[in-house]
Amino acid sequence: MILNYKSISTEFKHPFTISNGRTKTNQPALIVSLSLGRFTGFGEAPAITYYNITVEQMIADLEAKKVFVEKFALTDPERYWHYLHHLFPQNPFLVCALDMACWDLFGKMKNQLLYKLWQTDMFQ
Repeated sequence: MILNYKSISTEFKHPFTISNGRTKTNQPALIVSLSLGRFTGFGEAPAITYYNITVEQMIADLEAKKVFVEKFALTDPERYWHYLHHLFPQNPFLVCALDMACWDLFGKMKNQLLYKLWQTDMFQ
């Protein structure tokens, strides 16, 4: 797989004041993509101050272990999550973004909607 990522900042339409009194006007996040052949899946993880998770830290973690993220032989997204969970034990938001990208990629490779792959009803 080929990993790419991009740091973004989404501006809010209206300022948002959190419980500690700090007002936010934007949300930093990391967009990741995993590509395999002609298919690409996308995932996203926001920076979360409460958990001390920054986009910069997610990028540093990715760069430190990029070769391991990319070398996984994708056969089952659930196995990939387990692999990532052990690769980034201190960064569950990054694991989540990569998991989303993997499922998106897998669904595209199988030409299936995710709710069908998961054998769920879209309207439950």
